[in-house]
Amino acid sequence: MEEWETNIAKGVAIGIVLIVAILLVDIGLVWLAAQQSVPSIGTFLIGLAVLSSLGLVALIAYWVYGLVDSGYFWDRNALIIHWGPLEQIIPIGHIERVFTGEDIQGRVSCSGGVWPGHFVGYGEIPDVSPSLFYATTRPRDQIYVATPGLAYGISPSDPEAFLVSLRRRLEMGPTQIVEQSSKRPGFLGWTIWRDYAGLAMVGTGFLSLLLLTGLISFVFPTLPALVPLHFGVTGQPDRFAYRGYIFMIPLIGLSVLIVNGALGWLVNARERVASHLAWGGAVFVQVLTWVAAVGVLRSF
Repeated sequence: MEEWETNIAKGVAIGIVLIVAILLVDIGLVWLAAQQSVPSIGTFLIGLAVLSSLGLVALIAYWVYGLVDSGYFWDRNALIIHWGPLEQIIPIGHIERVFTGEDIQGRVSCSGGVWPGHFVGYGEIPDVSPSLFYATTRPRDQIYVATPGLAYGISPSDPEAFLVSLRRRLEMGPTQIVEQSSKRPGFLGWTIWRDYAGLAMVGTGFLSLLLLTGLISFVFPTLPALVPLHFGVTGQPDRFAYRGYIFMIPLIGLSVLIVNGALGWLVNARERVASHLAWGGAVFVQVLTWVAAVGVLRSF
């Protein structure tokens, strides 16, 4: 099997710079939040921004990993695009056309990870099939392999030699039939991603938790030093605590969401009803936390 490498240096370097830059901004935001003597809506928004940015860091790190472990392989029967945990298998017999970016008229669109040295994602090429891009160069410098219904943009380190070798193999033809297929990371095949009702419940619970935390953060600076934690049979508060304890209410909701979310995920493939009961229970607990928090806040 013949291997063709990719030029990864620029893409990896810029990817690492992006990760470091985001983490430095996060450190600055955390420091800024720490300077506030009293939690507020600003603290909440900073925490939300940091949490979101960590997801972005994980995504960029995943793309960088794919770039480091990338390459193109072929034999008489198939061209294989290897990109980290992903593999695209393209049968030689399915290749209808091979062309370069210079042959494209119009603008190439791509959704995914795009920065100098990294061009990976899904997009459209004018007058060509929808396309997948696994390249380290801009569209004009890529080689395109078109099959029925889908084209692939690639960037071997020696494009001229690659084209000569590929066209020679196309002339030789395959020795056996290979299925055009895609190999993805195992977690992308989990049944949970197709359980839209379950995902809606988990998402609803998480969104409810965020909104409640935001509400408490917004009113927290105006709360008195002591807040009621329990009300007697007459409706009057009979137990008080420092106002910071009000954050225990969303914390309880978060704990239940994590535990029930994990339990639902573990049994989802075998017992979907049981997983829905676990996730539905977590949503119900979020409703209870809202009732408890509003009850405390209305006492002022």
